[in-house]
Amino acid sequence: MDWSMIGAIGQWFAGFITLAVLVYAVWQDYWKRPKLLISFNNEEDVKSQGNTVGLDPHLGSRWLRVRVQNKPGRKVAKNCRSYLIGVEHVNSGENYNLLPHDVRPLDWMHDKPESFLSRDLLPGVAHWVNIIGAIEQQDYLKVCVYPSFALQIPGVYVLTIQVSAEDANPSVVKIRIYWDGNWESLRGERIS
Repeated sequence: MDWSMIGAIGQWFAGFITLAVLVYAVWQDYWKRPKLLISFNNEEDVKSQGNTVGLDPHLGSRWLRVRVQNKPGRKVAKNCRSYLIGVEHVNSGENYNLLPHDVRPLDWMHDKPESFLSRDLLPGVAHWVNIIGAIEQQDYLKVCVYPSFALQIPGVYVLTIQVSAEDANPSVVKIRIYWDGNWESLRGERIS
């Protein structure tokens, strides 16, 4: 039995293990970085409600929101913010961009109205971002951005939303909005 060969194999094995531990130690933070997930489901994320803060309690309203979550098992997504980065009016197959070269902050559900604060997202905890509000007795859709913006023509719109946080890659989603002109008709579908 050649002990020098066994010693050489042992050294190579120890070197490989040391290298693997070093790679894990260096890249561990990278693999645990926050990962932002955006989802939308018309049945769960479009809600009709009464007694909305800031409105007459007798008025009904309907809110379209997107769900934002930090992937389970990741570090906290700090200073998470959401932005409206595109609004297109779809008119007989032709899209018209209503916010060219513009980015507007969106507000989180249940924050003070128009506060536009950032949030820290714990892994696995869902948060919602207000996108559109349709309010009874109003003939426009309120887009939940600053500066304020409204959609006044019934029809189909495509909204592009981006969510960003420290140490996380931004996540983008497009939602097609359908509105027939009354507050109860607001609905949407995710298209990307």
